[in-house]
Amino acid sequence: MSTKKAIFITGGGGGMGLETGRYFAERGWLVGLFDLDEKILAEAATSFVAGSLVTGKLDVTNEAEFAPAIEKFSAFSGGRMDVLFNNAGIAPGGWFDEMSSDTIRQIIEVNVMGVIYGTRAALPLLKLTDNALCVSTSSSVATFGHGLRAVYSASKFAVKGLTEALSLEFERFDIRTADILPGCIDTPMLRRESAKGAGRPFEEAMLDNLPKEGPYRLMPATAIAEAVWAAYENSDQIHFYVPEEVGNTDRMKAVDIQAAREEARSFLFDRG
Repeated sequence: MSTKKAIFITGGGGGMGLETGRYFAERGWLVGLFDLDEKILAEAATSFVAGSLVTGKLDVTNEAEFAPAIEKFSAFSGGRMDVLFNNAGIAPGGWFDEMSSDTIRQIIEVNVMGVIYGTRAALPLLKLTDNALCVSTSSSVATFGHGLRAVYSASKFAVKGLTEALSLEFERFDIRTADILPGCIDTPMLRRESAKGAGRPFEEAMLDNLPKEGPYRLMPATAIAEAVWAAYENSDQIHFYVPEEVGNTDRMKAVDIQAAREEARSFLFDRG
C-alpha cells in the first residue's frame, strides 16, 4: 500500500469538490476527482501537479459506474482511500406543489442515492485503510428545512441521518463518518440556481441580499475544504458547520422549535 494518503471526491469538477481536491493536493495527498462533466474535469486537472491527480467520469445515480471508478482510483492510490468525500449534489428550488416529479426524483437520486451508492462501493477500500473517513455534504437546510427547498431539505436531512447511523455501524470497521453542513457557499451551482430562480424571495436573498455576518453570509468554497480537513483530523466530531454559526439553528431547535422556524422564515421570505 502506498504511503501517500488519498482522497476520492464525487462532484469534483468544480466548486467545493475541486477546492477540496486542491487543498488536499497542496498538503501532499493523492486526489481523485470524479464528475459527470468530463470537460470541467479536464480544466480542473490543469491546476494540479503531475502525478497528484486522477480523474474520471462518474454519474453518481448509476450504481454500476462506481466500481470502475473506485478501481481506477485504487490503482492510482496504491490500494488505499483515506477519505471518501461524497460531495456530488444538486439544488433545484421551487414551490413544493409546483415541482415536477422528475425533478423531485432527480434530487433524491443524486443527493441521497448517490451518497449511498458511493459509500457502499468505497467500503472495501476504506476497510483496508487505517483511520479512514467517509464524509458527505449535507447542508444548513438539514438544521431546519427551507421553504422553496423542501425536497432538497429532505435529501440533506437524509444525508445527516445516514451519517449519524453509519457512525455507529462503521465502528465495527474502524471507519469514521462525518458530514459538512454548509450555509451559503460561493460556487457555480449557487450562482446558477440563483439566476434560474430570479424573482423568488429565496433566490433574491441568496446572492443579492445576503447578510454580511451570521450563518448565511457568503463563504468561499475553500471553507469547505478546510472543514473536510478538520473532519479528518478530528475523530470526535460528526457534524461540521460552515460557518460554525450554522450549528446554532440545531441548538436553538432543540429548545425552541418556533424560534428556529422564525429564523428560517426571516431569512427566506422577509428580506427586502
